[in-house]
Amino acid sequence: MLKNLGSIAFVCVLAVMSSAATVRAQVGEPQGSFTITVRQGGNIIAQQNVTIGPGGDLEDLKASFQDGTPEDHTQIGSIGPGNHPIILKVTTDDDPFFRISHWYIDVPISMANIHAPGPTSLFDPNGGLVDVTVTGLSFDNGALAFPYVQPSPHYYTSFMRDFQGHFYNLPGSHAYNAFGNGIIDIQVPGTLYTDGILNPYNFEVLQTGSQVSWRWNNILPPTTSTTVTNQFGVTHNPINPGYVFELGLSVAFLQIPEPGTLAMLAPAAMFVIRRRKRHVAR
Repeated sequence: MLKNLGSIAFVCVLAVMSSAATVRAQVGEPQGSFTITVRQGGNIIAQQNVTIGPGGDLEDLKASFQDGTPEDHTQIGSIGPGNHPIILKVTTDDDPFFRISHWYIDVPISMANIHAPGPTSLFDPNGGLVDVTVTGLSFDNGALAFPYVQPSPHYYTSFMRDFQGHFYNLPGSHAYNAFGNGIIDIQVPGTLYTDGILNPYNFEVLQTGSQVSWRWNNILPPTTSTTVTNQFGVTHNPINPGYVFELGLSVAFLQIPEPGTLAMLAPAAMFVIRRRKRHVAR
């Protein structure tokens, strides 16, 4: 049912964006509180309610290259015999039609030194698939929205980095400089999260509206034989095979039109659902 709601909302958003007579509004900055849960193989690794926006745990949501100051971070759990922190950072980017957010989950040595890796990996190379769920996120302009991963090879959706900060060459991820951008683009694209195949990589919309919830799931962790690529594009074996210092994830937010506009666009949405059902019936 939620997948159908997401399809309806997306069709309506596209219709609104194509209408010159409709005023288009941006999805605002995240605000309020949300709960994030990180699991591997069904076991909870970290779970925390986090406040975001002015006065919250995460207040600065711009990357350092955007505003000159580091983005905020907050602890969402601990791991290993030394109870080293698991931290979360969130950044957002503006776009004419939607807001893009980037989520970084790290395992540093301490809260005072978040750039140095701790002794315990975020994930066990033999621990099973990973999923991250975020529930109850809202926006400072009260926008009605839904979470969205673009089904495109150019929409970078997830990555993992090793003890030295190098990128794992995970199954399905792009090769270094895949599109000639001269950047470290070794990430799993949105096409794999939205191809309808549940395993591996899947993206689920759990809630839309004034609060949004979603899940990245069935994410493959590196094995002890997974190679990494360094900043120069050289592929090699990591010094600590299977160790994960950082998981990076991306999701966009599209605005859902006001109820009056939705009513006018309902026939188009119904057509999409009917067409899908007919296709399945064949």
